[in-house]
Amino acid sequence: MKLWRQWFALALLAIASLTSAAFADGRRHDDDRNSRRHENHWFTAWAGPQEDPGATASTFVAGTTIREAVWATLGGNKVRVKFSNLYGSQPLVIGSASVALKATDSSVVPGSLRALTFGGQAGITVPVTGIVLSDAVDLDVPALTDVSVSIYLPSGSGESAQYPGSKKITYIGAGGGDQTQAVTFTSTTTAANGYFVSSVEVHNRRGTGVVACVGDSIVAGGGTDAENLKWSDRLAARINSPPNHFEKGVLGLGINGNRLLSGATSNPAGLARFDRDVLGMAGLTHVIMADGINDLGANALTNPALPPNAEDVEYGLRQIVARAHARGIKVIATTMGPAWGFRGYENIDFKRLEYNAWMRTVGVKIVDGLVDFDKLLNDPANPSHMLPQYLTDGIHPNDAGHLAMADLVNLKLLETDDDDDDGHDGR
Repeated sequence: MKLWRQWFALALLAIASLTSAAFADGRRHDDDRNSRRHENHWFTAWAGPQEDPGATASTFVAGTTIREAVWATLGGNKVRVKFSNLYGSQPLVIGSASVALKATDSSVVPGSLRALTFGGQAGITVPVTGIVLSDAVDLDVPALTDVSVSIYLPSGSGESAQYPGSKKITYIGAGGGDQTQAVTFTSTTTAANGYFVSSVEVHNRRGTGVVACVGDSIVAGGGTDAENLKWSDRLAARINSPPNHFEKGVLGLGINGNRLLSGATSNPAGLARFDRDVLGMAGLTHVIMADGINDLGANALTNPALPPNAEDVEYGLRQIVARAHARGIKVIATTMGPAWGFRGYENIDFKRLEYNAWMRTVGVKIVDGLVDFDKLLNDPANPSHMLPQYLTDGIHPNDAGHLAMADLVNLKLLETDDDDDDGHDGR
């Protein structure tokens, strides 16, 4: 009996040793994976969700230069730009392209203009549905700075890939020749959307990650009065300013009228565009998901009892979480704010309330954090209505509301191991 006890004790010791080794090995692999994710120090500083504007008014004549400004939420010492011909009806010939710091209107800061190249060449042809990433150029870009990207189209273009401008102006020099190296840009017209640029990446040795805010017109800045005021922009300013200064990119990937479950090429659903618009972003660490109210409101004015229902959006969120977690990306969920009086959405308020109740009790257990926008925005005296100080059209918060939404996000939800790492040396 004594011998048996000794053998049993040795067996337990061996099992414990193997278990400890396996656990340590698993932790080591996790640490290695997290380290490799950012070892090249490239992070997406800005991105625009891609839409198909349709054939009407989405083509450009030969000899056109387009100059568009995007807000770099994270700084760096090198820049590269991703161009998209996702919805093109013909190959996109880029004769030349450049990047610079924006000065005012269509002009750029003298001395900041950098010609972009593609495999060392000045231009490139992007195939239909194709995406191309430029070579990196040296350019010191401060965080929270407008960057101007210029594209010269010697052959014009077929149908475009566009992204929501979020109050910014795109300048178009139709038929005026190559202006990519011009400090002062001569435009023939302007547009409220941007074209062909899908993201801007920066090299930053102190960077700790990228947060993608995904959703509908509220994420796109609906209700704000000017550029760089939507809640994702305000969150970027909060994250990358003292005393926080986490060195993270924050992306506002919202499309007006977007739905989580269904859509079209002109407004691809959240589920359909998630891998491309979100998971494809360099340095991504977190997703804040704020989509679904337009799914619930699809039949608000006809038959509110028809689906989609709350459980359909719940299933959609589970899909998002599974796909993100498979890549090691954390998902922060949100509740749906009030929408009373907006396009009959008061008729589907019971669905919104059902979803929010699920999110606070069940959904919160499958995600990595929750931001309760509904609790922030609703009027306690009339919870289906928005607080008067944030109200515009019933669903879109004003500037003060967007700022309050950004301030509500618990920054601890967005931390990574790199946020405590002081070992980086410069950008």
